Amino acid sequence: MAIMRSRFYKKGDMVFISHLDLIRIFERATRRADIPIDYTQGFNPHPIMAFATALGVGVASEGEYIDMQLSNNMDNELFMKKLNNVLPDGLKIIKSKIITDNAKSLMSIIRSSTYLVKLRTKKLLSETDMKQHIDNLLDRKVIVELKQKKQRRGRKNRKPEFREVNIRPLIKNVEPFLLDEHEVLLKMHLAAGSQGNLKPEVVVDKLCELANLPIEQYETRVKRLGLFINGGNKFLTPLDEEAWNI
Repeated sequence: MAIMRSRFYKKGDMVFISHLDLIRIFERATRRADIPIDYTQGFNPHPIMAFATALGVGVASEGEYIDMQLSNNMDNELFMKKLNNVLPDGLKIIKSKIITDNAKSLMSIIRSSTYLVKLRTKKLLSETDMKQHIDNLLDRKVIVELKQKKQRRGRKNRKPEFREVNIRPLIKNVEPFLLDEHEVLLKMHLAAGSQGNLKPEVVVDKLCELANLPIEQYETRVKRLGLFINGGNKFLTPLDEEAWNI
């Protein structure tokens, strides 16, 4: 048995498929590519694979990750070539590597993610203006977001209940990356993974609501750049060997 960890991108028309559809595409691709992947036991066996985090519909990414459990070792380059030959346009394996047997799962080690967020402003803003709007948000110790509580079994017809969550600790950094007329690119570094997850769209909403950033919200576009693991004084990717046993 071997675990093949891969980084792949998701762009073009593929940004509009759901996470469930993404799983199905990779399941079909492993069969067509004749990848020696292990299957679950039982009446309806499935290929054993796991993704780092689910990506929202409409969000492009340069840095998604997937683990596949193989029945035996396989050359990294051959694995990539065979899968890329059958994956649809918009999905491509960028890098693959066999990881150690005792490496922790992707979902358990991811701690943060970086994004590029494209905005269109209602008026021209200077870099100083843009930084001021961002500082107006980040200077707050508390930024409240309403989260819907999970309903208990048998209570599906009841009105949804919400709880207040302070999302400020989940925002690691927001900075202007490019300003061009009414177009603004922001780089965001946000918490991601099982210990806390924040969507960049929520940060954009708070920039408008609390920091009075004048933008056309329906024109917001998001691209994920990468997923990271906290390696103490540096950030590691899931393919960095230092990160496998953190």
